[in-house]
Amino acid sequence: MAETSNNPVEALMGLIRAQLLDVNTCLPGVIVSYEGGVARVAPTGKKRFADGDVLDYPIIPNVRVCWPSFAGGAAGVKGPVKPGDRCLLVFSQQAVDGTDDRRMFDLQDAYAVMCDLGNAGAGDSGNNDNMTMFFGPAFIRLTEGGALEINAPGGTKITTPSTLNTGTLTTEGLFTYQAGMTGGGAGTSISGNMTHEGGDLSSNGVTLHTHTHSGVQPGPGSTGSPNA
Repeated sequence: MAETSNNPVEALMGLIRAQLLDVNTCLPGVIVSYEGGVARVAPTGKKRFADGDVLDYPIIPNVRVCWPSFAGGAAGVKGPVKPGDRCLLVFSQQAVDGTDDRRMFDLQDAYAVMCDLGNAGAGDSGNNDNMTMFFGPAFIRLTEGGALEINAPGGTKITTPSTLNTGTLTTEGLFTYQAGMTGGGAGTSISGNMTHEGGDLSSNGVTLHTHTHSGVQPGPGSTGSPNA
């Protein structure tokens, strides 16, 4: 039970402190469930009352979950919200549903900002040199020097009508294609064996499989050039 004071200043300060106990600003929380942009969140910590009682906070339903977004919501970043994920609860200074213009900093007017709250062991949070988007072992990383690093253990799929690469392209693994290949410029140099299977191979209109030669004659001499 809270003690009373005969000092008017102390009594006034006690009254102010008691009122501030009902003002919610921000609290860490844990996601209980999530669906369609709205979560049930359990605030961590304890609720303290003016009479000295301390109780657990109730689970808050219908908490709007916040994500970075731009261009009127057409662009943004979002992750998969799971039960047990940590967040920061921020309480609005007015009713978020517009039903009460006198309600301030109430538990029911909460937004959840998804964050690891300084957990150094979470994903790539220990990396302080680069900007990273990560999910498990996969990541897309922008370095301070301007390099782009992609690690995708499950593979990479790109769906686009065309891709333009303005620099040198180096592939350390097997290079395959399905719809054909065309090129031009300074020419092509291949080191190592080259095997061609199926179809014909031609150069300047002369086919490998069906071309003939001029100047054919018996003896040890060489034939002439292939016929066009």
